[in-house]
Amino acid sequence: MKIISSSGKGDFKLYEKDQEVYELDYTNWFTGRATALYKGNSIELKPKNIWTSKVAIFKNDREIGDITFTLKGHMIIRTEKQNREDCSYVLKNVGNWKLRFELYDEADVLLLTMTSINNWTKLNYDYDIEFAEATLEMDVQELLIYCGYAANLYLAYISAM
Repeated sequence: MKIISSSGKGDFKLYEKDQEVYELDYTNWFTGRATALYKGNSIELKPKNIWTSKVAIFKNDREIGDITFTLKGHMIIRTEKQNREDCSYVLKNVGNWKLRFELYDEADVLLLTMTSINNWTKLNYDYDIEFAEATLEMDVQELLIYCGYAANLYLAYISAM
C-alpha cells in the first residue's frame, strides 16, 4: 500500500496495488478540517482547539474518537473497532534523516511502518506502508486515514517550531 500526496494543502490518496481506495481532502488547510468517503461512510476530522493538538474523528456525523498530539511528539489515535469497542494506537516518528512513522497498538506491538518515499524537491510527503506480523483488529484502510492525517499534523507541528 502507498499513501500518495495529491495536493499542496495536505490531501492524499491511499493506493492498494495501484488502485485508488479513497482520497482524504482538506476542506481548509488552515483549520485542519478534512473529509474522506470510505466504503459508503463519511469520515470527517475536525480540530477541537485552535492549536490542533486534539482532533475529533467523526464517522457518519457520530464522534468515534480523536487524535491527540503528546508532549513527546507522538500521536495518539483513539477510535472504535468494528464492534464499537474503544482502542488506541500510537504513531511515532522514528526516522532521523528520513521520515518514518511506526504505529503501535495498546500493548506496544508494532503494527505497521510508513516510510517517506520523497525527494527534497517535493514539499508534501508520500509513504510506502509495510505491515508487521501483528494482527490488526480494525479495518487497516480506515486506520490509514487517521495515520495519514496524523502524519500531516506532525509535519505541521515540526515546521511551526
